[in-house]
Amino acid sequence: MPAFLIDPRRIQDGRLEFSAEEAHHIRVRRLREGEVVDAIDGAGTAFRVRLLSLAADVAVGQIEETTPGALESRHELHLVAALIKGQRFDTVVEKATEVGVHTIQPMVTRRTVVKGAGKPERWQRIATAAAKQCGRSRIPDVAQVADLDQIAIQCAAEGMALLVADPTVPGSIEDVWEADKTGIALFVGPEGGFDADEIAFLKDQGARSFVWGERILRADTAAIVLSALVLDQARRHSVQSTIPQGVSE
Repeated sequence: MPAFLIDPRRIQDGRLEFSAEEAHHIRVRRLREGEVVDAIDGAGTAFRVRLLSLAADVAVGQIEETTPGALESRHELHLVAALIKGQRFDTVVEKATEVGVHTIQPMVTRRTVVKGAGKPERWQRIATAAAKQCGRSRIPDVAQVADLDQIAIQCAAEGMALLVADPTVPGSIEDVWEADKTGIALFVGPEGGFDADEIAFLKDQGARSFVWGERILRADTAAIVLSALVLDQARRHSVQSTIPQGVSE
């Protein structure tokens, strides 16, 4: 069952009051007093809550278990994805949230067909719904649309590892992995890909290029698949780092 979203400010003495909207969702699902439900605060903490009382617009529960960092990677993956046509960016936001990205940054590049401010409020609602559906404890922030140069400079200034998929290079994600970085910015281009000047600019900011495979992916597919690939690499490295020297996995 999908989790309910709670406001930590509504928690007092181990009890919490759901918002009117979430109380409505509880009624729609025909839940009853005494049942236990999952809840998240959207900032990285999950809860197990026993429902105590249900009224027209109010639902109150008792917190039975609190789990900080539930179902979240210790690596923060910031997906920087170029805007794409139609509603396909909606899919990027939804599936990237399910995969586990930390933030989503819509980007404009030279070959971006879609211009303008995009739909950040709509995308944030999509991210919220996706996080509740898949049980994540953190809801990714969807940033305002910005230019590639501006984003790359900011990510580099914040000390992130910058990654960009480039079918012209020989190295894999393992070859370019920076083990000491927990903040990662993954740049995914538009339908026509990045141009040579953009790749060069990203490299000037410290970006490392890798090739994921032999096929060319659609921009929306690439954003989702590559996010999963990077997070899986982060998970593998985290497992390796916890194995004592001289002990095989």
